[in-house]
Amino acid sequence: MKSTRTRQRGQSLISMMIGLVISLVTIAAMLTLYKTMVGVSNEASVAARRDGQVSAGLLAAQIELQSAGFGVAPTEPLSQRLAISNDGKQVAWHYNDGANRCAGLWVDGNGLYRLPTKSGCADASAASWNATERVPMALMPTTADGSLIAFDADERGGATLSGFSFRQEDAACLPYMQQDFSGTPAPAAQRVALANAADTERLFSVCLPNLTVVSAPPPAV
Repeated sequence: MKSTRTRQRGQSLISMMIGLVISLVTIAAMLTLYKTMVGVSNEASVAARRDGQVSAGLLAAQIELQSAGFGVAPTEPLSQRLAISNDGKQVAWHYNDGANRCAGLWVDGNGLYRLPTKSGCADASAASWNATERVPMALMPTTADGSLIAFDADERGGATLSGFSFRQEDAACLPYMQQDFSGTPAPAAQRVALANAADTERLFSVCLPNLTVVSAPPPAV
């Protein structure tokens, strides 16, 4: 009786190489997806932290500005009570809480800064601060080498403070009917805004009721 032998075959080298290539492609795709998800998560975290700092800084800046003109006679020149300089990067104001003082804010592409109080200052236009005196209120996020992190171009608002500056304007914004001006026109207060160059976007606009501009009475006849 003649026995038949079954010829056994294993995996060929070509099939193993094909399987290896498919595995490598799958792993590469998974790693790319993971890297993308981690990058998006990191950007979202940095953007959220940045927007939170900017929002808190802008709110604190508006509170700081409310002291402008406090305790100062409205007959004093407005330029001595409120002054915007350095191409709109600096706003300074004079107030009196028992002593003459000046304070201010500074904004540039790196962030928003508080300019500390200077005692004995009675003219905001003459007040000046060194760069080392600026106290950060909201800083833009930077990379390890200190350069600003670039965000998507379609991000607005807190994405950058670059190009924003302070501007001053008259405003009939006295709150809560502080005075009765039924017989005479209400004196114009001052409004300070932080806006871009085209004034198409404003990060804040705050009324400063202590900075009313009182017209001089007509001369007696």
